[in-house]
Amino acid sequence: MSSSPGVAAPSPALMRRVVFASAIGNTVETYDYAVYGFLTVVLSKLFFPAQQPGVALLSAFAVFGVAFVVRPLGSLLFGSIADRIGRKPALVATVALMAGSTAAIGVLPPVASIGVWAPILLVLFRLLQGLAAGGEYGTAMTYAAEFTPRGKRGAMTSRVQIGSVASLLLAAGAVLLLSTLLTPAAMASWGWRIPFLLALPLGLVGLYIRSQLDESPEFRALEHRTQVPASPVKESFTAHWRLIVLIFGIAAFQQVGYYVAFTYAQTYLIRLGFSQSQATLATVISIAVAVVLVALGGPLSDRWGRWPMLLGLSAGTFVLAYPLFIGLSSAKSLGAAIGMTVLLGVLPALYTAVAPASYVEVLPARVRATVFAVGFALAATLLGGPALYVSQTLVQATGDNRAPALFLMFGALLSLIAALFVRRATKRVEDAESAPAVSERSPEGV
Repeated sequence: MSSSPGVAAPSPALMRRVVFASAIGNTVETYDYAVYGFLTVVLSKLFFPAQQPGVALLSAFAVFGVAFVVRPLGSLLFGSIADRIGRKPALVATVALMAGSTAAIGVLPPVASIGVWAPILLVLFRLLQGLAAGGEYGTAMTYAAEFTPRGKRGAMTSRVQIGSVASLLLAAGAVLLLSTLLTPAAMASWGWRIPFLLALPLGLVGLYIRSQLDESPEFRALEHRTQVPASPVKESFTAHWRLIVLIFGIAAFQQVGYYVAFTYAQTYLIRLGFSQSQATLATVISIAVAVVLVALGGPLSDRWGRWPMLLGLSAGTFVLAYPLFIGLSSAKSLGAAIGMTVLLGVLPALYTAVAPASYVEVLPARVRATVFAVGFALAATLLGGPALYVSQTLVQATGDNRAPALFLMFGALLSLIAALFVRRATKRVEDAESAPAVSERSPEGV
């Protein structure tokens, strides 16, 4: 492969296994987060019943964001494991922790049964979810990309990304089905537990598949050249801190767009007066369209280049976000709500297809997993995690239903600025890979 001199190209059968093994962990991670997001209205009544409805909803959103607080810690832990010991051990550990903590939420008694311990335990399990998620995404994308020639990385990583988006569809579909089949009382009593408990079999499948695969060829090459870093965390922050900032910038729109368009939109529609099943249906259709767009976006980035697509998609969102929220907030019929929800998700879906290969290609293999995980986790913590809370707070503080567009525009602007530096950073890595005798310890500027 071009990125790994001396390493034979893997067979198509191996590549299919690599994609599935990488995608299944992302599927579990995003499914776990999405289930909580889609059930926020129900959970707010079970775990924060003494508060006013609006305050209870904000409290439930705050607990959603708690998982993101520890993501940087998880990125340091699992990113370091991936760069020091190997990508595979990190992938096995993250999927096991994620699935276990999510299933635990599914058996958690509400506040009516155990009092204050209910929200305390909810926060604890969300923290464990966040710890695992901090290392999952970056390590999985790194693992998949390191099996792939540079000219095909967009297609490969977008296939892994499909797992993340499809898991939103799975989560939303499960909530929609239960909301349709069960009465509101049954949903509040026991139905809400089922989506959380489904994480356990998903996690066991992912654990088995990942345990059967070998290490990535680029990490094996680093081992062969004795270039595995002794302290990837220290090296990342001293020699590559600019790249951490760059990853944060690229990830800004992915994080904000992902959670605003595909998670908050459901709650937003409910607040506009649509029923939970109607709002979830609109979200399901939007996510289904997004799956197709993600599948198309990665290969297009191989053909057109990452840099122009990152620029165009983030700039387009900055211009169109407010008009889209005007249309969404004005929707009176279910058809109009579905149409505007789909349109809101188009550019974020395409962006999330292009970004993964971009992260990998601006980073040297030596500390790739750590820098990727840290930069992405910081964006998740500061932007993705608070997305639901900030969006709802903007509405309540301003009285303007279009206010969430401002947060979406902010994320797009950060990524637009970061995209200006992607081409130069990618060129530096390409030059380093074409001259393997040169040590990768030298600082990587942006």
